Amino acid sequence: MHRPSFWIRNNWIPIIFIFHNCPLKFIGEYNHMELKEYQVKTLKQIQGYLEQLADWRKKAQGNPELEIEFSAKAWEKAQIQRSYFPRKNGIKESLPNFCLKIPTAGGKTLLAVKTIDLVNTIYRKKRTGLVLWIVPTTQIYRQTIKNLKDREHPYRQSLDIASGGRTIILEKTARFSQLDIQENLAVLMLMLPSAS
Repeated sequence: MHRPSFWIRNNWIPIIFIFHNCPLKFIGEYNHMELKEYQVKTLKQIQGYLEQLADWRKKAQGNPELEIEFSAKAWEKAQIQRSYFPRKNGIKESLPNFCLKIPTAGGKTLLAVKTIDLVNTIYRKKRTGLVLWIVPTTQIYRQTIKNLKDREHPYRQSLDIASGGRTIILEKTARFSQLDIQENLAVLMLMLPSAS
């Protein structure tokens, strides 16, 4: 099973896009790309989870003695009818995560750029950071990087709106610094074999 994914560093949320068929009016302007009903529903679910996640993270930080698994609690409160599998980072902190099951040709890249915006706006409350975007094949890599580098493409325009016009698209061999990540939304594209 191919699992292209992306991660947003500093308050990481792995979001894994799985290539399976699964049926799933969102508020906001989407660069003249009309969303399908299941895409709207998916983004609303993501938005609901992220709102709960931000709220429960704040509660957990305010009461560390309670040892609240805030990502699991947020999932429960968001009432998503799927199982949640809690994860921890390297220092045993809660690592929020979720999967999206999107049908073939269902707009995974579109949902990915919209999800980056939602994660940054609702959960991280910042426009900058590092997104690690992993794709399974050379063909998808070439298509995605071409579209994300094209400032006229709706995907790139969505990222530019999310970052306030400060998006940089990077490849595996690109040199970048901590300052690049602090001042920009840096999207690092990788293929699955090079990410392992």
